[in-house]
Amino acid sequence: MAKGKNGKGRGMVIILLNVLAMVVIATILVLLTFRWIKSYTLHGQYIAVPDITGMYEEEAAKALAAAGLKYEVSDYKYDNQLVEGGVIEQKPRPGAYVKEGRKIYLTLNSGKEPVKAVPDLADNSSLRAAESQLLAAGFKLTETEYIDGDLDWVYEIRYKGNEIKAGTEIPVGSVLTIVAGNGIPVEEIEETDSLTLIDSDFF
Repeated sequence: MAKGKNGKGRGMVIILLNVLAMVVIATILVLLTFRWIKSYTLHGQYIAVPDITGMYEEEAAKALAAAGLKYEVSDYKYDNQLVEGGVIEQKPRPGAYVKEGRKIYLTLNSGKEPVKAVPDLADNSSLRAAESQLLAAGFKLTETEYIDGDLDWVYEIRYKGNEIKAGTEIPVGSVLTIVAGNGIPVEEIEETDSLTLIDSDFF
């Protein structure tokens, strides 16, 4: 009986030691896993995004690489205040904190002023409709000029003081002037034959 009790006691000790060893190993594995995740994700390590707006793409690329960041050109726009290829906008914004290796998205200056065709509005539209179409197309408007004619009927579209034909391409944002009727009918002058017949009895 004593041997049996001793055998059971030893068996329990071995089981407890195995359980303890498994707990210790599991704890070590969990700690190692968290440490690996922390180092892989650079937990707590952030980089301030440098301000690269206004730089050439090549300069911006070097500045971002020096900070441990990557970049990608996401869009092109036109800005007459910047050189072609200059950075107009960056996302995330300058000063934002990001992880090392984060990609910064850039909008560059295309250097090409966008143009648009003037819609066919002269003798084809009311004043309100013409204003709506021109503004929607990205043009700006001066105060409407009026001439004798049907009320609020568009007779001309002028650009820099000159009449401009439909379909002409001009820079987006250009200032246009609509010439419309003031509601005063145009008096029609009848043409007469230049040869006037004179009655001979007059003499």
